[in-house]
Amino acid sequence: MPFDPRTHTDYRAGQQIFLRRPVAAAPDFSPKVLLLTSGLGQGHTRVAQAIAAELTQRGTDHETFDLWSLMNPGVASIVQHTYLRLVQEHPALYERLYQLDEQTWRQVLESEQGPPAEVLEVLELIASIAAEADPPAVKSLKYSSDRFLLSLLCTALPYDGTSLAGNGVRARLALMKWTWMRLVKRLENVIRDAEPDIIVCTQMIPAAMVSALKKRHRLAIPTIGVLTDFGVHDFWIQPGVDRYCVAHESMRDAFAEDRRQGDAVATGVPLMPSFAQPLPQDEARRQLQLPLDARVVLVLGGGLGLGVEAVASRLLQPDAGMHVVVMPGRNAQARAALADLARTHRDRLRVFPWTERMDLFLRAADLVVGKPGGVTVAEVLACGRPLFATRSLGGQEGFNVRFLERHEVGALVRDHELFERVCDTFSRPEWLSTMQTRAWALGQRSGARYVADMILDMSWAAQVQRQTSVEH
Repeated sequence: MPFDPRTHTDYRAGQQIFLRRPVAAAPDFSPKVLLLTSGLGQGHTRVAQAIAAELTQRGTDHETFDLWSLMNPGVASIVQHTYLRLVQEHPALYERLYQLDEQTWRQVLESEQGPPAEVLEVLELIASIAAEADPPAVKSLKYSSDRFLLSLLCTALPYDGTSLAGNGVRARLALMKWTWMRLVKRLENVIRDAEPDIIVCTQMIPAAMVSALKKRHRLAIPTIGVLTDFGVHDFWIQPGVDRYCVAHESMRDAFAEDRRQGDAVATGVPLMPSFAQPLPQDEARRQLQLPLDARVVLVLGGGLGLGVEAVASRLLQPDAGMHVVVMPGRNAQARAALADLARTHRDRLRVFPWTERMDLFLRAADLVVGKPGGVTVAEVLACGRPLFATRSLGGQEGFNVRFLERHEVGALVRDHELFERVCDTFSRPEWLSTMQTRAWALGQRSGARYVADMILDMSWAAQVQRQTSVEH
């Protein structure tokens, strides 16, 4: 018997409609939630943590699994290093790769035909970067065969740009497809061991893996995709995903055109509980011991701490009259450079380590300069602050920059223009206040609660459907 939403009671949360717990559900039913994420960057993991925190508060059983745990740890280290070099050293090529549509990726992973030339070019580059990587310190025996497969992928003969015949190209593609199916099978084992009632994916690769299992009728579990950026890569659009949680209403159009997948709901990006009710600026500054009357710029580099020392140097020009607070993430090299800078600018520069209370720093600042990751953008807006991005790695960060610019709450600013742009913003306090007000209105502070509501609703609905099927 198909699930009929008319048998449920509706309630409104903002402009979104969610389903409450079905009356017919077993009163003692407590769902098990499996959160699938990717720890390559902080964003996907952070969103999974925010959802987990909300589920914990409700007493709901849950488990989080990182995509990279499906690989040998040493191989995972090399692949992550290769990805970071690709996006930092070859941004144009990475952008071309990211813009390839879902059908192209299906062709790579599922079709017998060869992929487009740009895919082969990227594969060749990735193989060369991976081959140059230092052997990882991790010597785990888990999935040890992955080391042999990576070696084969890196040593296959290069593509000559003319044909798929020979040159090791077909062998490399076959290895990629076989590796993909091995990872999908490993994920199937993880899911069967966890025995979840519902799956939540905060990254598109595990969502695609779950979809592959569903298409082969290996899995029949409700699945939610939680997007962490302000745009939709169409590899997210998978027939096995039943519901999507997106950052903003404008993103729903990307799903409305394709009826193979579930509906999209603008829940906002799930954030940690401290973002639900951010403190007033004065109180945040008191807790951080920052001057109450200062003009404060917060510089963020994401989890990798990219470029923060160079940005801080530009903002600390003589007579600028601004205080600079820097969060270098886990970048030890950036922290060392900032320590030298802090000795020169003792009264104007503060450097803080990684923190779980990013909301305090965002509320204490007047504006933010940083890497435009999706979760960073969501957190900045939730605290009512504009964001100037000094660099964008392309891909998903391009979505985020365009969102900021479209709503006039930030922009991509060239390095040599940053100081002048920040000074100009401070010289127009009314404009700064307008941007802050606009950012606060765009910010979503209840995303984790809305997503948790959806998880429980869909779990209970699936339980009702199972009960009804048994009865009939």
